[in-house]
Amino acid sequence: MKIKATLLLAFAAIVWGASFLPSKLILEVCGVYEYLFYRFIISSFLFFIIVFKDIKNNYKNSYLGGSLSGICMAVAFILQTLSLKYIQSSSVAFLTGLNVIMVPFLSLILFKKIPSLKTIFLCFLACFGLYLFQNANINSFYIGEFLSLACALFFALLIVLVEKFLKDNDLNSFVFFQFFACAVVCFFAALFLDKISLAPLKDMQSLIYIIISAMILTIFCFFAQNYAQKFLQAQVVAILLLLEPISAGIIGYYFGEDFTKLQIVGIVLILLALAFC
Repeated sequence: MKIKATLLLAFAAIVWGASFLPSKLILEVCGVYEYLFYRFIISSFLFFIIVFKDIKNNYKNSYLGGSLSGICMAVAFILQTLSLKYIQSSSVAFLTGLNVIMVPFLSLILFKKIPSLKTIFLCFLACFGLYLFQNANINSFYIGEFLSLACALFFALLIVLVEKFLKDNDLNSFVFFQFFACAVVCFFAALFLDKISLAPLKDMQSLIYIIISAMILTIFCFFAQNYAQKFLQAQVVAILLLLEPISAGIIGYYFGEDFTKLQIVGIVLILLALAFC
């Protein structure tokens, strides 16, 4: 089962990485919050139809952990999608990938799991890589980079919470409450912070991408991650998710997103730190 879980999560991470650039493009015709709301409410509706019996039988044990992780997921996605407005998609992906370093420290803070000296060293290595990624200039660290790092923190928290709550819960009902809580947070964010309209559903191109996002990037990929965490430790899950920034970087480069030589060295150091974590 561990091999199946590993392969499933690796494929999901690659798919997620491939989605960064299209997500950046859809923001040209759709607001951040309303895009996320439609994506997750459609996911919730479709998944509810698929696993209704499991939800009915297990909702009492699953709603709390699923909802808490869903709130973290919503905040992470809002921060990530907002950051795409300011910096290139491959940069967002690489910075978000730093969540793998944050996972053991969040486990220490929340659940008293002490990280090893190796993990601490790799954390400093990743931070130095991040410094180089900013062309060795802290002053070049603007809002897009801060949003991406905050996003990484919430994705790390998501991984830790899923490990904590999912093992003793039904997978399907847990995932449903995760999606629904995320949709509710995005709805109120759209309502009070931006706008919510039917415009994205009337534009055929954005509608198609929202449906694809709901079915593949949300239902399939998050089911794969939660399924994998039934059998894999949080740190292993975080490492496998490194395939996300790698695939995003390759696709972004193919479509014209460039890196300086110093940034490439920084990326290599970050990936080395993440790979050996």
